[in-house]
Formats: sequence, C-alpha cells, structure tokens
Amino acid sequence: MATPLRFALLDHIEAPRECASAEVYEEVAGYVRLADALGFDYYWFSEHHSHVHYGHLPWPLLLALHLASQTKHIQLGTAIVCLNLHHPLAIAEQTVVADLLMQERLTPGFGSGSSPTESVLFGKEALSEQERHANFAEALGQILANWQSSESLPRAHPTLHARSWQAVNSVGSAQIAGRLRMNMMYSHLRTPEQYKLYRQAYFDSGGTGLIAANRPVYVGPDDVTAMAELEPALRVLWRRFRSEGKIPAETPEPDDPSVLCGHPINFLVGGPESVAAQIAALRAETDFDVINLEPNWAGLSSEQIRGSIQRLAEQVRPALGTL
Repeated sequence: MATPLRFALLDHIEAPRECASAEVYEEVAGYVRLADALGFDYYWFSEHHSHVHYGHLPWPLLLALHLASQTKHIQLGTAIVCLNLHHPLAIAEQTVVADLLMQERLTPGFGSGSSPTESVLFGKEALSEQERHANFAEALGQILANWQSSESLPRAHPTLHARSWQAVNSVGSAQIAGRLRMNMMYSHLRTPEQYKLYRQAYFDSGGTGLIAANRPVYVGPDDVTAMAELEPALRVLWRRFRSEGKIPAETPEPDDPSVLCGHPINFLVGGPESVAAQIAALRAETDFDVINLEPNWAGLSSEQIRGSIQRLAEQVRPALGTL
C-alpha cells in the first residue's frame, strides 16, 4: 500500500522589476499562511539574484525564517540555495542558526547550478557539468561535516540532515544525492522518463530518503473554467520559455491552450478531480513521496491563486485517497 502523499508548494517569488519587493514578499506570505492553515506539509522558496528569472528573493533562508513566526506547522525551506555561489561554511552556519530559531521547521534544499548571469555576478567561472558536480559534492560534504561536528557552534539539530534536500536534474546529481543521503527533488522541466532514471540512480547510489516530483498547477472549479482562467498565464509562460530557448524559437504558438501545457512546461490544470487524477497518474508512473506544486504564475490574480491552493487542500488531496 502506497504511503500517504505529502503536499508541498514552491514559489520562485517572481514579479516585474518595477514591483516593490516588500509587497511581493507579503503577497507570498499570505499564500504561506493559507497553506499552513490548510495543512500543507512544506513551502519552499527559490534563490535568484538581480531579477534573473524575474525573481525578487536573493536569500530564501531569510524569508523562511521570517515566516516561521507567522505559521504553526508547515515546514519552510529553500528550493534551492545555489551552493556554487556561496562559501559552504557560511551556508552551514546560517542554516543551523535559522533552523534553531525556527524550532526545527526548516527544510533546506541545495543545488549545484545557477544561471550564467548569476555566476558572473559572483565572479564565478563557467564550469563543465562534471566540474560543477564535483564542486557541489565537495561543498555539500563540508556542510554535512560541519553539522555533524561536535566542535561546531551552534550545533545542528540531529534531524537537520534528514530534513535536507537536493535538487536533481541529471543522473550525476542523483548519484550525489544518493551517496550523501539527501532527500531528492526534481524540476518540473523534466519528463517522467527522466524522473525514473534519476530515481534508479539515486537508489543505486545508496539513497534512502524522500523523493519529490514538481509540477506547475492550477485548480479551478471545473475543467473548462480552469483552462479558461489559466490560458492567459499559460501563454505568458509559453512565450517566456520560447524566449529563453527552452522551446525552439521557430515553434509557432499553439492555438489550443491544452497543447501549451505539454513538455517542457508540464502544467497540471483542471478541476479538482482532473488534477487529482493527473497527480495520481504521475505518481503511479514514477513513484514519489512528495508532490511539489507551483501555484503562483504571472497572469493569475491573487484571488485565483488562493482559490487554486484552497482546492488543492480541500478537494484534490482528499480525492487522491481514492485514486
């Protein structure tokens, strides 16, 4: 019998450059407070610098710490801290301090990559994937060693490693996650076939932790209404992906909005029963413990986002118990 699926939300803290960052943070804080009241298990925040990927949050650990005082149960974390941009000892110490102040509700996530623009900002050279993975494994190993050392102050809570995650977007990174006994989270850009490859590499390398799949999501009152409400946001996202090279530049924009949901966007959309069925099908194919859902997209109103989050908790999650 499958274990109960854990529900998480992930936010890139995106908004136009002219938006006041404090207002962007407070809008997301409202979603976090709602998710806590509705019983979500996790809420994660991404790291982006100088408005790369439209992000307003360069230090997600600070937002997680801030929102711990406004919530009661939900685990708050980073998805991800880009270790190639920072000194591992600084990350190790700051993570421990935040976790202790949050009373062990921090779920730190780490990754090996960042955009080339962000790397230049920090004076980092472009590296091959092999070099990047080697540097990341060394840095993450130093963090874990610091947490386990009896000489380090402050001392990490014994469960901090078990609550820590690694972003995995290749077989090589899955092998690092398995070897270092990290929980593993996938990107929404990857296919079910890639998820299965990473899962196998993870377990073959000694991994024993939780696995999280990731998908953008919008839950409307029914399938027709959901697609109609989401279509403007879908077209914004599709055009963005084409401008960023994730979709070939010569690809014509589809008229059918359902086609926009396909790879590499991989958007889950529909009424509660439909979205529950899509999550259940993905889990049956790839087998994961946590579903990371991204509800906050340009083109959706705050009311629509809140409604989607509420339907996820009150209708989609219970429906998964019968699928």
